[in-house]
Amino acid sequence: MLEIGLPVLVAGLLILASHIPLGYQVLKRGIVFIDLAIAQVAALGTVLVSQVHWHDNNQWLIQGIAVLFALLGVGLVAWINRSFPEWREAFIGLIYVTAASALVLLVAGQPKGGQLLTRTLSGDILWLSWQDLTLLALVAVGVQLLAHIWPEKLERFFYLVFAVTITLSVVKAGIYLVFVCLIAPALASIVHNRSKAWSYLVGSMGFVVGLTAAWLYDLPAAACVVVSVILSLLIALGLQQRFGRMEAVTQTPS
Repeated sequence: MLEIGLPVLVAGLLILASHIPLGYQVLKRGIVFIDLAIAQVAALGTVLVSQVHWHDNNQWLIQGIAVLFALLGVGLVAWINRSFPEWREAFIGLIYVTAASALVLLVAGQPKGGQLLTRTLSGDILWLSWQDLTLLALVAVGVQLLAHIWPEKLERFFYLVFAVTITLSVVKAGIYLVFVCLIAPALASIVHNRSKAWSYLVGSMGFVVGLTAAWLYDLPAAACVVVSVILSLLIALGLQQRFGRMEAVTQTPS
């Protein structure tokens, strides 16, 4: 269990380390569904290049094409944000639907098309090895440095950093898991204006419990982690609200 599960857990912690700072930016900018849209565009690029046989299953090429598609997607989102700020969520939703539909058309008629679609959504995180973590680690360190040492650069180059980070994570973990890691932990700190430590606690607990449940009951790992992270968020918000009321009562003058 440790031989298989430990690298997966480390991968999850690395994804959290890179996604939580970006999640704060996403919520601050009010572009929540950008993650789903860009992740779907990146997945479209991954599947598109995987259908071409001249790449000889070169993972660097596949990831490079996925990043290129993601950069095109965030470029489009940035233009929409400037040109139609009041309608940006609607346009971002259309980008997601368009990329998802194009992906369905791309794999239509293929014997393993359904499996390919499922993999883009849920990923294969349970089968990651230590060798698969190099890029995730580099991105996590880079995002953390930007967030804590050069926050102004993260603000300035947000779309570029976002595209690269989301794409590499989607290739490893799938769209659903990437989305929940971006949004749910950040909410744990923002909703009641609590310490950012809550974000990392919620994300870490969600991964540990979700992966344990997946291993013990032979369930899809990504789906278990998604549900577990959301449950961890709800529990954290409930605890924060309860403690907040207790603090208000104790501070009320008699």
